[in-house]
Amino acid sequence: MVRTHEINKVLVVDDEVSMCTLLENFLRQQGYGPHCTTDPVQALEMLDRDSFEVMISDIRMPGMNGMDLTRSARLRCADISVIIMTGFAGDYSYSDIINAGAADFIRKPVELQELKAKLERIDLERKTLRELRELNTALRVVLKAKEEDRNQLCASVAANTKQLILPYVDKLRATRLNQVQQMYLDLLESNIKEISSPLITSLSQKHPDLTPMEIQVAGLIKSGKRNKEIAELLGISINTVMTHRHHLRKKLDLQKGSTSLMSYLHSMEI
Repeated sequence: MVRTHEINKVLVVDDEVSMCTLLENFLRQQGYGPHCTTDPVQALEMLDRDSFEVMISDIRMPGMNGMDLTRSARLRCADISVIIMTGFAGDYSYSDIINAGAADFIRKPVELQELKAKLERIDLERKTLRELRELNTALRVVLKAKEEDRNQLCASVAANTKQLILPYVDKLRATRLNQVQQMYLDLLESNIKEISSPLITSLSQKHPDLTPMEIQVAGLIKSGKRNKEIAELLGISINTVMTHRHHLRKKLDLQKGSTSLMSYLHSMEI
């Protein structure tokens, strides 16, 4: 079975014709598509016309050295991987070569098996990067679909609540209720509306440190209840309600601003 490469086209740049010929034959034997030139300026023109995954360049050439060619090549194609060939290791450090944008370097005279290993490493890295990009794309699609499903479910719950439950709450309100019954009916209606509202989900997701009681208080504040009404509905003291309000403003990062707690809670549904 023929092995497939992430690397298809390789641009070889060396002012020595013999080196170009050697590398061209070797790359073709390894299954790559080699294109060669002895002129760095022509190499840039080739990069403008065509796409290459890898460029193998000599470091010392007339007109333009391999470091400058690498920088120019990377400006044209940020995704290209460059291997620098050098017979003058003392002129440039490894960090100089890498900082110029090269992926690796190899000493002259070139050991073909070493070059093969470097190309295989680059090929594997490019394959891994492509697979990660594809995985990220797939995850974004899945997350978008789940978000759409959640929005549809919320809309369905809200519609069913409005059509099947709240009308009976209104009928019950029209009957003779004492003050306590009326208070609990108000609480029941408020909680039913909050169940079909994105507020609870939004609060829980964005602020997982909120306690269940703080979420209940937040829902009643959003519905316009005063401290005394909240205290009566939840069976707690007004001071406890004030403490929960303070904790909510702190956890929702509203202590320094002028935004009211009710306004912020309403904005979370937008």
